[in-house]
Amino acid sequence: MQRRKKEQNNKYESKKTIFVIPQIVKIEGLRTDTKFKPTKPVSPIWGRKVVDVFVPEVKVVDTGDVDTRYDTFRDEKSRKISAEERSQYSEFTNIVTDESREQFLGSPVHKPEVEKSEVASKKETLIKPIGFFKEVNKPQSSSAFYDDHKDAKAKTVNYEPVKPLEEETLEEPTTPQNFEEFDIYHTPTTYTVEEAMEMEQKLNVFEEVSKEPIEEEVAPQPKAKKQTFESQYVMPSVKMFSKKDLELDSQPEWLIRQVEVINSTLAQFSIDGRVVNTKKGPTVTRYEIELEAGVNVKRVNSIEDNLMMNLSASSIRIEAPIPGKPYVGIEVPNEVPEIVKFGNVVDTPEFTDYEDKPLRVALGVDIDGENIYTDIQKMPHGLIAGATNSGKSVCVNTILVSLLLKNTPEDLKLILIDPKMVELQPYNDLPHLITPVITDAKMAATALKWVVDEMEKRFKTFAENRSRDIQSYNKNILNGAAQGDKMPYIVIVIDELADLMVVAAQDVENSIQRITQKARAAGIHLLVATQRPTTDVVKGTIKANIPSRIAFRVASFVDSVTILDSQGAESLLGKGDMLFKETDQVIRLQGAWIPDSEIYDVTDFIRKHSEPNYVFQHEELQQKAKFMMDLSDELFVPVAKFVVQEQRCSINSIQKEFSIGFNRAQTLVDALENYHIVSEAQGTVAREVLIKTQDQLEEVLKNI
Repeated sequence: MQRRKKEQNNKYESKKTIFVIPQIVKIEGLRTDTKFKPTKPVSPIWGRKVVDVFVPEVKVVDTGDVDTRYDTFRDEKSRKISAEERSQYSEFTNIVTDESREQFLGSPVHKPEVEKSEVASKKETLIKPIGFFKEVNKPQSSSAFYDDHKDAKAKTVNYEPVKPLEEETLEEPTTPQNFEEFDIYHTPTTYTVEEAMEMEQKLNVFEEVSKEPIEEEVAPQPKAKKQTFESQYVMPSVKMFSKKDLELDSQPEWLIRQVEVINSTLAQFSIDGRVVNTKKGPTVTRYEIELEAGVNVKRVNSIEDNLMMNLSASSIRIEAPIPGKPYVGIEVPNEVPEIVKFGNVVDTPEFTDYEDKPLRVALGVDIDGENIYTDIQKMPHGLIAGATNSGKSVCVNTILVSLLLKNTPEDLKLILIDPKMVELQPYNDLPHLITPVITDAKMAATALKWVVDEMEKRFKTFAENRSRDIQSYNKNILNGAAQGDKMPYIVIVIDELADLMVVAAQDVENSIQRITQKARAAGIHLLVATQRPTTDVVKGTIKANIPSRIAFRVASFVDSVTILDSQGAESLLGKGDMLFKETDQVIRLQGAWIPDSEIYDVTDFIRKHSEPNYVFQHEELQQKAKFMMDLSDELFVPVAKFVVQEQRCSINSIQKEFSIGFNRAQTLVDALENYHIVSEAQGTVAREVLIKTQDQLEEVLKNI
């Protein structure tokens, strides 16, 4: 029973009609959702964690008749549709046409009324003419314009039709005019009648343009290039040097006899081997020995003294084995040595044709008779050592003359340091020199510090012009990719390092170390020569950064190891006989000989055609050296700060404050005077402190 009642109730409820009023959701309600809310613009100024979503603000305005808009949804319309709304294009019925205008306004054309007072207040002006046209002055029927135009404050524009000139009077100028008043790209400027008349008188181009020819504008001529050393410099010729042919292919009697002596000596000590080839050099002949299989090459080294005795030689040198050959080499001095002339080495295409290698220098001739050259750019620094009368100074001269033969003063600059005062004097007053030949050790230390500063300046210039080294920088200068002047190479030659190390060891060592470490890319190269190659002169910090070595005859095995890191230099003959070590290979050669007369011929020729152009003189170096001695005292900066803080300079107060003696305090006060920190001595009156604040002192110390 209950089940039946329940089914009837469900049936009754299913027949019910639910009354629902249709609702139209407003757009404003939809935009209240979070994703429709306007957000601020996406920008990095709000921080790093900003969502890349931007919702612009949209304003919805409810306009129009709401009753009419919802009338479509009603069964009974609330108003009647007019006849216009029943037309096919009722939305265009309210457009004003010529018919409707004529129907309602009486005329199809709109003519706005202009008040007479507005016309009277207008002031006629002339627009600035564009191009070359005639001025049009329209005559005025009324004189009211001329009566009150002086009192008018505002200028107005009256555009008048401009008639072009006649064809026969209209001529185009051959060159464009450069008058600012006729710049056709400027905005037209308005002028009054009086201003226009003054402009016409000033320019005189309105009516006279067809009568007088227009002067052509003269194109600016390029500035004459400043004459440089390169255009004036005359290169010395390689033909001015003497030559002498070498007889390297001959087989003299003494050579054949020495071959027999070597073979017999090997047989005496049961060493299976024989001489298979000979190479006659200018001063030394190398005998190449082929050993039988199983013979230890060290056995040849063990009989070195016996070979020297049997050959009656002053010294011999054994290469076991010869680099690149399956032989053991025994180098024996020639009974008749030959001289290698400098002209034989430089007057060859191997030297003159290498224009892309300006620092290529000639050294001499090796045992095989080949000319030996080296490029200072690849060295990039060199150490030359040898005893007295071994040929060291001659080698320095051949290097310098080779550089002078290939480089102009704009391509190469030299700094020559000659403590012995006589070796490098022929090169004085050359245009290649940065300063005259330096003979004072303290001045030399100052010059080396100048080189360090120049190196740092060059690296800064390279960084600003996107260059890695001097070659790329000069190439960018020639191509116009960088601004500035071409940089010359700088070669520093020190003839005797030992004298510098005695006087200013610390300063010289620090400067040489910095130059050898970094100066290669800046185009700065250092050649150091010494006749005392001991460890206290050629220190490890100096030798570590100089890969190229030239060793002449030295006194001991230890000196040879100091120069070459190996033996051999103690067995050389002297007089130009040298060992040249580049990278890990050691080459024996006879250095080229150039007499003093030929050196003076070259230098006199250069001096005759060009004058010296020093960067700084010795006096400037001496003054700078004096200041450097002042700064070498570690108490200079503390004393300067103390004097500025107390505003009183007294030797007694400095002695008490820093616990130093009178002489040192006096030297420090003189140094303060040199840098204008305190005034000069005024008798019994105390010195005046010229620097008033610590900030000013910091600026002074920074510029030192």
